[in-house]
Amino acid sequence: MILFLRKFFFIFITFNFKSKKNVAFDNLNFKKIDFTNNQQVKSYIFKKNFYKNKNKNIHSFDFLNFSKKLGGKLGIKLSKESIFGWYKINKNKINFPWTEDLCSRRLINLLYNYEFINSSSSISDKKKLDSIIFFHMQRVLFDYKTKNSNDITSFDLLAFLLSSLALRQINQNKINFVKFILESQIDKFGMHKSYNILEHSKFINNQNEIRNIFLFFNVKNIDNFDNLILKTTSILNQYFHDDGSFPLFNGTNNIYTKIINETLNKDTYLKKRNFTNIDNGIAFYSDRNKRVFFDVVQPRKNRISSNLSAGTLAFELSGYGEKIITNCGASENFGKNPEYLRYSAAHSTIILQNTNISEIKEGNPHIKFPQLVSFRNESYDEEEIFEGSHNGYLKKFNKIIKRKLIFNKSNSKLKGEDSIISFKDNNHRLIYHIRFHLADEMTYNFTNNKKNIILRTRLNNIWLFKSDMELIIEDSIFVDNNITKPTKQIVIKGIMSEKKIVKKWSIEKI
Repeated sequence: MILFLRKFFFIFITFNFKSKKNVAFDNLNFKKIDFTNNQQVKSYIFKKNFYKNKNKNIHSFDFLNFSKKLGGKLGIKLSKESIFGWYKINKNKINFPWTEDLCSRRLINLLYNYEFINSSSSISDKKKLDSIIFFHMQRVLFDYKTKNSNDITSFDLLAFLLSSLALRQINQNKINFVKFILESQIDKFGMHKSYNILEHSKFINNQNEIRNIFLFFNVKNIDNFDNLILKTTSILNQYFHDDGSFPLFNGTNNIYTKIINETLNKDTYLKKRNFTNIDNGIAFYSDRNKRVFFDVVQPRKNRISSNLSAGTLAFELSGYGEKIITNCGASENFGKNPEYLRYSAAHSTIILQNTNISEIKEGNPHIKFPQLVSFRNESYDEEEIFEGSHNGYLKKFNKIIKRKLIFNKSNSKLKGEDSIISFKDNNHRLIYHIRFHLADEMTYNFTNNKKNIILRTRLNNIWLFKSDMELIIEDSIFVDNNITKPTKQIVIKGIMSEKKIVKKWSIEKI
């Protein structure tokens, strides 16, 4: 099959090679936000033949953005030598590094840095670079036709449109299909279905670049794309903690949050949206005293869900300008988030027998996951109630998990009720942990009965955590901006022997 695909592609590209005539690759830089992790690139770009390493971050050619910032003869030399050396090794391969959307990401980076790379190139080097770009364009067009629509990313769409418009191979049907794919990747409120706020931000950025491409090539009737951008951007406006950071769900980190926030603030016409009828996703609540985010995502068995964490019913809390309860976070080190940061124990949620709620499989959708995640909310004059449940432990332990969050609208208090319910009678004694990971730089003191903990924050705010049973403190970590810091977690731990248990807790500023 691989040999067949290889022959098919080379027949395809040979047939289409005539299209290369009179194709100009100048002025095709539509970058709005640069998501290059420059610290990461610095760690490898000065090493000899670094492009031989099997590292997705290298094979996306993000290093070209760093080389451009480096500038001068050194930046140009690094770029050209790496591109030409990489192409010689990889041009005839079928699988990695041509899998997923790596080809699309490379093409985008090649085009966006084209003028810089060619700023002191010989005619032969320019022709060589043009050939590599053209080869990538044909590969993008070929892959676009053969990929399952669920596997097409916004980077694929961006590269497809750049290729189609540059090669004059576009029509209205293709444009409509691009819009269809974009719409299929967001939920009804406009959130990207990865439920990773950083990936959602990249998705918005790619939409903006697509819109600019349409304007550059004078494509008409793009109002529907403008509406989609408005919908996805306005929902992002809601997903900031009191300290300006993103909630750390599903691999989100805050490396680029500042520039994302600055871009949002320029769009002064955008207002925060409120939703009361959400049934799936990252639910949110805010008032003048606190902000809470609640993971009620229904996992799916598709590519867009491949990086979901096993953190169902986890929550995060912030108030008075800082974060209080968090998840452990995520790293972007070498383009890979360590799998243990996706485990249930790395989230502020309820865990049975130290077992993940979803079975994590690296680089793929979960093998096993809750088949039913439900959510409802009720609003009263003084209170708002979120209630979520999942059946992720049903098959293995015959248990249903429920979490109720009760918000007092006029003060800082958040009350919680966590339930473990047996689906049928059994005599198994199960250990449960309810974990509350604390933000970094917090100190704590137990009260005499050990059911209450006084928390002092970095800004010297005092919060009181209460429980209906004795609490313990365990070590934890907080990972963000590729920095790992030691911190603590509050744990409610016990053995379940009854058919149903309900554990109540609360946290409020004092």
